[in-house]
Amino acid sequence: MTAVLSNKEKYVSLVTFRRDGRPVATAVWFAAINDEFGVITETNVGKVKRIRNNATVNLQVCDIKGAVAAETPLLAGTARLVTGSEALAVRKAIAKKYGPVYAMFSIYWNISTLWGKLRRNNQHQAETAILFRLTA
Repeated sequence: MTAVLSNKEKYVSLVTFRRDGRPVATAVWFAAINDEFGVITETNVGKVKRIRNNATVNLQVCDIKGAVAAETPLLAGTARLVTGSEALAVRKAIAKKYGPVYAMFSIYWNISTLWGKLRRNNQHQAETAILFRLTA
């Protein structure tokens, strides 16, 4: 029986791979979009760089801190970085799934970005959307 990820879980541990093959796990919000799942992240982060080099990902349902239960199945997938209408679809799906929590995060993000620009110390990077598809 093949394990399937659903939109009911809150967090997934997204495992990307360094050039030398070492795995790096990151707990992320995700949302189902047709037969794929989407993630939003900053552009200049490790997982984006690693996906550019290697589209293979592993996924496991986890808690907010990234802890994975022992019996949680490991799922294989392929990721791709997206822009334009696909990135907008990811943002909308995540906003719908996480509702008020996402809205509060967005308000915080926008205020802190504006504050950084006013202080000429903007540490926020542009966003990148990631779509991943589970493989057999």
